[in-house]
Amino acid sequence: MHVYKHIIETGQTPKVARIANDLCRRVTEIRAALHRLSAGHAMVLEEGSGEILRAAPFWAVPTSFRVECGTQSWWGSCIWDALGIPVMLKRDADIITSCGCCSSRTTLEVRSGSLVKSTGVIHFVVPVRRWYENVVFT
Repeated sequence: MHVYKHIIETGQTPKVARIANDLCRRVTEIRAALHRLSAGHAMVLEEGSGEILRAAPFWAVPTSFRVECGTQSWWGSCIWDALGIPVMLKRDADIITSCGCCSSRTTLEVRSGSLVKSTGVIHFVVPVRRWYENVVFT
C-alpha cells in the first residue's frame, strides 16, 4: 500500500531505500518483499538494481501511454494498464498515446470509469496468457 500511495501522490515509483526508510525496515526486508510481489506478478523489478519498474498498472519510466488526471500524470506500461489507472483511481483521465501503425498522436478519454472518446482499435499482439513471459516487451 505504501508503494501505491507514493506513486499516486508523486507520479513516481519509490526507491527501495526510500521505502525502507519510510517504513523503518531494513533494505534487505524490503527487497525480499518486493521479490515476493514480483513473483506474484504484482510488480516488475529492474534487472540488476532490483528497483520497482512496474507496480501494476503504473510504470516507473516514460512509455507511450501517459495518463493525465487534472494536474497529475502517470505512465502505463501498455494500453491495458493505462486504461486501468483511471478506473483504479476512480477519476476521469485522458490517455495520451500514439497510433501503432502511423505514430500519430491520439487521446483516449475515460469518464466515470468508461472509455467515452476514442479512435482506432486496441490490438493486443501477445495473448494475455503470455504477457509475463516478457512483460517489458508486452
